[in-house]
Amino acid sequence: MINCLRYPIREHFLSKAALALDLFLWLWWLPVMLRIYTLEEAIRIVTLVCALKPFRSRIFPKLCLRQSLALYRALTRMGYPVVIHFGVMKDEKSLHGHSWVTIEGNPVADTVRGGLFKAVYSHSQSTHPWPFLIVEK
Repeated sequence: MINCLRYPIREHFLSKAALALDLFLWLWWLPVMLRIYTLEEAIRIVTLVCALKPFRSRIFPKLCLRQSLALYRALTRMGYPVVIHFGVMKDEKSLHGHSWVTIEGNPVADTVRGGLFKAVYSHSQSTHPWPFLIVEK
């Protein structure tokens, strides 16, 4: 019985340790990222990685979702005020979905011409946890 109780505690400790390590490495790397990469370079790197052949298989999300999630993650971690949008467009026969990212209302590396999709849900960090890290580029 005691062994059964130890495994959840050990797994819980390992997940906390992994989170702490991830946070430590991110904080260590953040000043370097902000000085090395401009916004445009970060966007270019994310879009290039998202378009790599291994990520175009069926098991991965479509390009717009894959790219939007990656841009949202990378750019928010760099301190940019990013908003991710999920939208739909209806034609005569079906409903189509799309996702994209904006900064201050401007689309970032959108894979579809703007204005075709109506946003049905948008998400942003309502308050940036580290407002002093937002750097104007």
